[in-house]
Amino acid sequence: MAKGVAGAAMLDRPQTRSARGRKPRRAPKHAAPTRLDAVRAWALRPSFLPTLVVGVGLLLAVSLTVALGQGRLLVAEGRVLDRTRLVRAEFELPDLAATERAREARRLASPRVYVVDERVRQDLQESLAALPASLEASGSFEELAAEVREEFALTPAQFARAKASAESFGDAEAWGRKVARVMEFMLSRPLLTSDEYQLALNDPSAQVELRLPDGTARGVAKSASLYVGADLSEPVSGVLRSAGLAGPGGVAGELVMQRLTARPQALFAFDRAATEQRREREAAAAPVQMVAYRVGDVIARRGEVLAREQYQVLAAENRAVRGGRSMAVRGLEWSGVGAVSATIVAALALFLRLNHSWETLGTRRLLGLAALVAGGALTGAWTTVLHPELFWLVAVGAVLFTSMVVAVAFDPRTALGAAAAQGAIVGASVGPATGYLVVVLASVGVAAWRMREIRSRNDVVAAAVLTASLAGMAAAAVNLLVRPLVPAVWGEIVGDGVRAAAGAFMAGALLLVLLPLVERVFDVVTGMTLSELRDPKQTLLRRLQQQAPGTFNHSHTVATLAEAAADAIGADGLHLYVGALYHDIGKMNKPDYFVENQARGLNRHAKLSPAMSLLVIVGHVKDGMELAREFGLPRSLHGYIASHHGTTLVEYFYDAARRQAEDEDAHEMPEEIEYRYPGPKPRTREQAILMICDAVEGATRAMTEPTPSRIASLVHALTTKRLMDGQFDECSLTLRELRLIEDAVTKTLSAIYHGRIAYPGGGAESRDSGTRVAAEQAG
Repeated sequence: MAKGVAGAAMLDRPQTRSARGRKPRRAPKHAAPTRLDAVRAWALRPSFLPTLVVGVGLLLAVSLTVALGQGRLLVAEGRVLDRTRLVRAEFELPDLAATERAREARRLASPRVYVVDERVRQDLQESLAALPASLEASGSFEELAAEVREEFALTPAQFARAKASAESFGDAEAWGRKVARVMEFMLSRPLLTSDEYQLALNDPSAQVELRLPDGTARGVAKSASLYVGADLSEPVSGVLRSAGLAGPGGVAGELVMQRLTARPQALFAFDRAATEQRREREAAAAPVQMVAYRVGDVIARRGEVLAREQYQVLAAENRAVRGGRSMAVRGLEWSGVGAVSATIVAALALFLRLNHSWETLGTRRLLGLAALVAGGALTGAWTTVLHPELFWLVAVGAVLFTSMVVAVAFDPRTALGAAAAQGAIVGASVGPATGYLVVVLASVGVAAWRMREIRSRNDVVAAAVLTASLAGMAAAAVNLLVRPLVPAVWGEIVGDGVRAAAGAFMAGALLLVLLPLVERVFDVVTGMTLSELRDPKQTLLRRLQQQAPGTFNHSHTVATLAEAAADAIGADGLHLYVGALYHDIGKMNKPDYFVENQARGLNRHAKLSPAMSLLVIVGHVKDGMELAREFGLPRSLHGYIASHHGTTLVEYFYDAARRQAEDEDAHEMPEEIEYRYPGPKPRTREQAILMICDAVEGATRAMTEPTPSRIASLVHALTTKRLMDGQFDECSLTLRELRLIEDAVTKTLSAIYHGRIAYPGGGAESRDSGTRVAAEQAG
């Protein structure tokens, strides 16, 4: 601002000629900088490389997110379809119902499996083989073992005949062959229980399968089966003939017949496990029945509820389409993804460049912003791919969380830009892009508006509730416009609205939990933290009150003045108020060296040289910065401590040093630069206001009669002095704002230092009454 005044003065100077009357030589003309020069200058900045890395990383993340949803089947089973789905590529799909019918038919055609009852077979074979020996060893019928008599139903007459015609049995080898043929026959025609025989007859299969002791299996027509209780004479006669045991007078054949028919036992038993295994093998061998789908066939129509079978067909059709793409088509798709992603990133970068400078953003803040946008978009897209029914919950919640964080860390305008970029990414990946962006922008507008200043947790909760209400209504309204209004869809519209509202509220709740982390990562301080820092119970403020009570009162008065001035020009009054409370904490180290803490008549500087006093006075800025870092004050408050004196001159000690030098006839007078604060100068409007209020509060307190007119003159004089000293050159204050600040400070100071009623007499009663009346007038 002072540079502008100096520049105007230079323009008012008359142009003069040189001593010889000639015009001064013109400076050589330089070519105007080209656009290439501007780009080269920007590339040489220290912030260029980090910014480029963040931009490239964001582009890759956005490309991945956009590509994630391309070609995906983004429908959920059981939901109403928004559009008719047609076959885009020919494919075949197993007909599960027909295949299962074929398998069931093969199961029914599979025969029942029977296995030999080894105990029965062994008893039969052993009794037949031992018959000749038993008869030969017995001299009489009574001597024959009772169990032999019972098994063969042997009579005394048959015993006598058998003894008389032992040659009918033949030798042992011949008899063994006959017994073997009998057993072979018995194993070829299954002898079953009557119940098993009925089950075998009723089975759909035409055969039964016999599993023999040697491990072989034989299929036998079920009509050839025998059962216990049936007349076995005819089939047994056949086996006797084949074994050479039939014929008139053949007692051996009679005995074998009686053994097989008198007390028959089932020789085969049903094997359920083997039967089921056989049937499952037959079913598994059935060929899979396929259904062919042609291009243009309708899979499901708009307004229908997507059934499981339809979803499976859609999934198969989607796989066929994706698998049938050529490399050229894939390349074109990736080109489109890259172009869309680059457009979104470029639009976001341009938006940030128009509203911020890369230097003010900083690498860490820019990286945090990029991570929020990319991470939120990836979360919304990935969740939608896995669970399309959760689209409104996650996609809306992720964008709103990003916008809320950005509104806290930057400003509402940046929050709108970041949310628009993230919404565009999600919409390009898995959207319904248009309707989704409408819901997002409407909700983000409310969230950014409500999040512009957070002074308590209730502010966050209220913002979350209001944003959730609007998000739910907006999602329902959009669905009413784009979805088929069939009876089944009404529940989904309400459900999607509830999910959008839940996502918005969860975003606010998550922000409330992570707010301290957000402040630390983005190096910002919210109104809620500022409200906590202004509490007198804070450690630093309590120590300041105990160790430097005068400075404590001075800081509170300055804070009141500064807040009023900030409100007058639309600056951040709360932030400035808290900064003013802490701006002089460095005086705690040496409180007695500052006038507001000194007892009447006691001046510690009386015994110090001006140079030493200067070190003490100026040192409170450095001490304050060290205390701020030690106690973890937010970095945004450090600027108030460092710049509240700027590079102003410590006039009292500078004048004292000059007088001392004159008295001592010093060869060198002290330089003014040596008695200035080291700075920096105020860089924000709030810091400039603090400088003004800090100066005028102390000067007004020193006035004997602080009338409004004298206060106004003092405020104007001190403000003009700092303006002409160049203290406001690095901030954006305008002359109009300075005038408003002067008016607000004057009004507030006049209210603080208003006139008092003078009472006659000096008694305690008169003074107490005067104090009471003054307090009433001030209140």
